[in-house]
Amino acid sequence: MPEPAIRPATPADFPAIAEVMNAVWPDQPLTVQGLEEEEKSSAAATLPLRRGRLLAELGTQVVGVAEYTQYAGMYHPQKFNVGVSVHPAFTGQGVGRALSAALHHALAPFNPLSFTAGTQENHPRGLDFLARQGYAEVLRFFDMRLHVPSFDASAWEGAGAMPPGYTLKSLAELGTDDPEVQRRIYELWREVRRDVPRSDPATDMPLPDFARRFADNPYLWPSGYLIAVHDASGEYVATSELWTSDGAHLDTGLTGTRQAHRRHGLGLALKLAAIRVAAAHGYTELRTGNATNNRPMIALNERLGFRPELAWLLMRREFGVADGLQP
Repeated sequence: MPEPAIRPATPADFPAIAEVMNAVWPDQPLTVQGLEEEEKSSAAATLPLRRGRLLAELGTQVVGVAEYTQYAGMYHPQKFNVGVSVHPAFTGQGVGRALSAALHHALAPFNPLSFTAGTQENHPRGLDFLARQGYAEVLRFFDMRLHVPSFDASAWEGAGAMPPGYTLKSLAELGTDDPEVQRRIYELWREVRRDVPRSDPATDMPLPDFARRFADNPYLWPSGYLIAVHDASGEYVATSELWTSDGAHLDTGLTGTRQAHRRHGLGLALKLAAIRVAAAHGYTELRTGNATNNRPMIALNERLGFRPELAWLLMRREFGVADGLQP
C-alpha cells in the first residue's frame, strides 16, 4: 500500500473526520456540530490551549485522524491529550504509525512532558500500539447506562425527597443568563470537582471560560441541570447535570456535593430527580462515566440501575524534562 499523505485538518474536513471517528467508535456518536463546538470553545478560551488534528489520506479519502488537545480544567502547557484513529478498513497498513510520527513531529517544538491517550479494553490493537510506544495505564473508567423506561420508580417511592433545609432548582428556574447564578454554580463546581478522579491534577478554569458553557451551547439543557440550594444561606451546595448529546441519549456531567453538606442524601435526591426529568421529557437512556476507583459514586449508580459498559483505559507516556520528545 502506498504511504498515506499527512496534512493538517481544517473545518472543511469535519464531515470526513466524523465519518472516521464514527467508524472507529460507533457507540460514541460524533457530528459536525460537535466538532464545530469543540473548535469554538477552544478558540474562545482564556488559557492558551493548543488543539489540532492531522489527517491521513489515500488519494482523496481520509483514512485516519490524529488529534491533540489541552483541557482548561486540567491544564499544563507541556502536557497533551492525544489520539490516533484509523478507519477499520485501513488498519494494519501503517496509517497509525504515520499519523503518530507526524503527531510527535508537530508537538516536538512545545517540548512536551507527557502524552495521555485512551482506548477501550476490547481494542487489543490499540492497547498494543500504545504499549509499544511506551504508554502505561494511569486511570480506568467505564460508561454506566440506565435504560430509563426500565427504571423501577415504585422501588423508590417515598425516597429521594430533598432533605429538610434544601430546595431543588433547575438552571431553567434559576436563570441561565444570570451572571450571579453562573458565579455561584462556578464556585460549587470548583469545590466539588476536587474529589473527581482524573489522570492529572485539576486546575482552576477561569470563570469566563466556565461561563461560556451557558452561552449558545447546543448541548446545554437547563431543565436537566439541577442544583440543590441551602435554604438558610442561599448557597448552591450540590449538583447533578444532564446534557444532550450527539446521540439520542443524555450525558451526565458532574454530580457532587460540597463537603459541608454531605451525608444528607443530596446526591441520591438529585440523581432521582434527574431520572424523573429525563423520563418526563421522553429520553430513554442516561449515560455517566465513573473511574473504577470512585466506589461511592459507582455504588450509588448501581443502586439506581445503571449498568457498566466496557472499560476505557487512560494511558500516559512520560518524556521527562531533560529527555524531550523522541518520535
